[in-house]
Parts: sequence; structure tokens; C-alpha cells
Amino acid sequence: MGADVDEHPDGLSIRPAALTGGVFHTYADHRMAHAGVIVGAAVPGVLVEDVATTSKTFPDFAGFWSGLF
Repeated sequence: MGADVDEHPDGLSIRPAALTGGVFHTYADHRMAHAGVIVGAAVPGVLVEDVATTSKTFPDFAGFWSGLF
């Protein structure tokens, strides 16, 4: 998606970069799905891999989100 990130044993170095659309992988983790939705709100063309995982902490999130637009 265009992020400029370096991984270190104890963290990440993140530098600003222009993002592009793509698949945001959630790895069956509701926190990743929520993060992907936030990125998708700002970056056109982002597809959250499995938004249904958000139901762990926000039942019917997918229905709520699609009702906003």
C-alpha cells in the first residue's frame, strides 16, 4: 500500500509516504480490521480482507459502516 516502514526487533520506524489502495490483511484479528477501516476511510481503494472479524468487539460493525455511506 506504499508505507515506508522498517521493522526492528523492538519496534517499527515509520516515515510518511503516499499510500495507495490495496488489500489490508487482518490476520483474523479484530484490531487489524478496525485499523484497516480507518486507513480505508482516508485512502481510496483499500479493501479490508475480513471486516467481519470486527464483530468480536463491535457486533454488526460491517452493517453499521456500510450504512454510513
